[in-house]
Order: sequence, then structure tokens, then C-alpha cells
Amino acid sequence: MNAISDFSTAATIKALRIERNLSQLELSRRSGMSPAQLCKIERGRNGLTASTLRRLADALDVPVSALMGESVGSAPVKNVGRSAEVVADASAAEELVPVFAAGVAERSIAEEVAKHERALLEMESGLGIVQQSTLRLVYVYGGDERAAEILARDVRVSLGLGSQPCSDLVPVLENAGVHIVKLRGPGVFQSASFYNLARRTLSIALNASNTVERDVYRLAYELGGAVLFASHGFKTVVDEGAAHRFLRAFAAAFLMPEEAVRGAVARLGVAPGGWTMPVLVWTKERFGVSAEAFALRLESLGLIAPSLRLSLRDELRARYATHPCSMEPHPPKNQSRLDILKAIESDFDRAVRELSRRPDSDPPPSTTDHKGGNAK
Repeated sequence: MNAISDFSTAATIKALRIERNLSQLELSRRSGMSPAQLCKIERGRNGLTASTLRRLADALDVPVSALMGESVGSAPVKNVGRSAEVVADASAAEELVPVFAAGVAERSIAEEVAKHERALLEMESGLGIVQQSTLRLVYVYGGDERAAEILARDVRVSLGLGSQPCSDLVPVLENAGVHIVKLRGPGVFQSASFYNLARRTLSIALNASNTVERDVYRLAYELGGAVLFASHGFKTVVDEGAAHRFLRAFAAAFLMPEEAVRGAVARLGVAPGGWTMPVLVWTKERFGVSAEAFALRLESLGLIAPSLRLSLRDELRARYATHPCSMEPHPPKNQSRLDILKAIESDFDRAVRELSRRPDSDPPPSTTDHKGGNAK
């Protein structure tokens, strides 16, 4: 797959953003990418795919050629990948097969994805880019949750992620040749994926109204669905119940690798009964998932007491009901690991004081026992 990595393009994007009086945060919102991804692009550290160029051009209200510093059809853009014929057959965009039988019945979604495919083909042709997918989709695996865990690990390795958390999946998937489209579709639509048999590329459509955490989860879910689809002979996935359970396990393992979760918990020294909302929220941020999804992952790994997980779930849902627009609680800015350790200490001390006020209460456990180690 080809990507454009050109410092002059990066400088042009930054200049156009400043000229339009847009912050990096606002441009990233308009273009459907994370602020971190845009920051790397403007520094020339991220290869620009055709899809990313198009989103930035639309957000800045300029033609793609303006980002390249030249008009399409003039001097050819340097092709940083292997040379090959530019695929210019727009009809290939029509050969889309839905990955899932359920959830993509709305024909308008497929039509919008096909339009996106055609636009990318035309743009690649004009810029002299040949985009080829490097995403591996065919694997051999079992059908239980343990198999989903192993499969998630294999897919992460194929994407170069290893066991480290990665909440910014869009550039990772786009660099592997996945087309990601933001659509203002029906209210019930969260995501949908299609496979182009002619070009062997995967397209994932996301509802533009999704929260950031919802997008991250849906990308992982759809990626797992594409593996099911490809590994079963490129046939649309129809076993909704069994497939859904498998893909939930895949998405959890893909977004929250066991090694990374256990490492984060060990560094904080939180015992299964020691989780509080501030600690949960601070820890889940590095994985880019919802607090509720992270608590579920902790429970599946035996890192949080089931009764405490349910208590935190109720607290989260009460907050969602009160603040439906903000949805996810986020930690204060610049909150360090030391701040979290102090919060754990403070919560424990408060619990000790409350116990000491109760008549005939059992003596509290030691601080070291509660946290699995001395946090000071």
C-alpha cells in the first residue's frame, strides 16, 4: 500500500489550517481523525494515505491537489511504493460484498461506501498512487473465547502493534489499506463493513454521531468480522448470535491485550477490591475504550471483584443518564501516576475511617494488603 510522506505536504496542511483559523483539535474533529494523528501528519511523521488526504481536503474545503502543492494532471506525484498500473476502473467500487448479513440492510450505506470507493479510485489515478492492501485476513482458529483471544493477538502482530495498547486505530488500519468512511446514516446504524472482491480491500463505515470510544470498539469489532468473513471463504457472516459473542471477545482482546492490562494494573498496584471510579477512568484512558468495557475486561481477567464491577457499572450508567452528551468521564488533564496512587491511598484511608466509626467492626486490612504493594 502506498502512502505519501512529504514534508512540503505536511507544511501545506498546517498553513491552510492556520489560514482558516482552525485549531488542531477542530480540524481533527472535522476530518474524523484524532488530534494525535493530525499532529504527526503536520510534523511529517505520518504517511498520508489517499483516504486521509481526501478527508483533510474536505475539512479544509480545498481540492486534494492543493495539499500536494500542485494541480492534478501536472507533474506526477512521487510514487513511494512499487510501480504498477494505476487502477482507474471506477466500476470496481461497485463490487462490494457486505461482511455481515445483519445491520447493513440499509442500501443507502452501501451506496455511500461505493461513492467513497469511486472517489478514492479517481483520486489515486490523478495523483499517480497505487494503493494496495497489506491487511492479512485469512487465519486458522477455533470458535471459543480463548480462540478469539489468540486471533486478536495474531491480528495485532500482523498490524505491527504487538501487545501495546493502541487507541488510535484509524491511521493504523488506513496504512494497512482499510478504507474508513464517516457517514450520517440511520440512527440504529453504528458501523458496517464491505469487502471489494476486485481490489481486495476492506471498507468500514462508521456513524458520524458515534462517540470516540464507540468508534474504537466498532473498528475492532468490524475488523474481527472481516477475519471471520475472509477465513470462511469470503462469505457474508450470518450466524449473528455465535458470531457476536466471538467478536465481542475478539474486540476486547484486540483493544485491551492481556499483557498490557495486567501490566497497567501491576504498576498501579490495585487489588481486585481496590478499584474506584477515578482509578478506573484514569487507567482505561490509555486503551481508548469506555470505562464500562474496561471494567468488563478486568473482570474477565480476574482483576476486579465482580460485585465491585457491578457497582461501578451502576455508577457509570447513572452518570450517562445525567450527562447523555458527554457520555464518558475523563480524568483531569496532567493527572500523573503519582496522583492516582495518592487517590487510591486517600480512598483507602477514608474507608478505614468509616470502619473505625462503626461499633464492633472488624479491624481493617493493612494498606499493603489492599493495594498489593506499598504505593508510597
